[in-house]
Amino acid sequence: MEYFDVYDANGNYLNKQVPRGTKLSDGEYFLVIHVWIQNSDGNFLIQKRAKTDDPIPHQWAIISGIPSSQEGPVKAAIRETYEEIGLTLSPKELTRFRRIVSDHNRYHTITHVYHVTRDVDLHGLTLNEEEVMAVQYASLETILSMVERKAFWDYEALLDDPGYFDHLRGRD
Repeated sequence: MEYFDVYDANGNYLNKQVPRGTKLSDGEYFLVIHVWIQNSDGNFLIQKRAKTDDPIPHQWAIISGIPSSQEGPVKAAIRETYEEIGLTLSPKELTRFRRIVSDHNRYHTITHVYHVTRDVDLHGLTLNEEEVMAVQYASLETILSMVERKAFWDYEALLDDPGYFDHLRGRD
């Protein structure tokens, strides 16, 4: 069973660990990471999710995950990227450009959103078939169109953050 650490809204560790899936009390949060990988053409690496227990199964999304207990967000971003698509990142490549505290729906999360600039050969990736069905590059406009068609995770709605995608505009 996976365990994750519990934090307050400021990101202070509350010296508490709970099994994955535990409903947190008010004022308690778990960490989430998002990794946006962008190539030199300005397109983002996206993946079609394979897990049926995802919040929205079989939609397109970016690399995301929950840090394990005692694992910080940078290490989790590196681990999740490798686990999902077989790509090794270095901490220097990760630029955190957003931190979103969300009390939306049943989730209480602090999401660390990272940006990576790298030209990745999609054919050289090793996809974790339990988590990822396919990968491709897409422009931000294409991603936003996919969100409207409910083909891509709507992070604005999931995190109750209406400006989520606006922060990517300067990167496309």
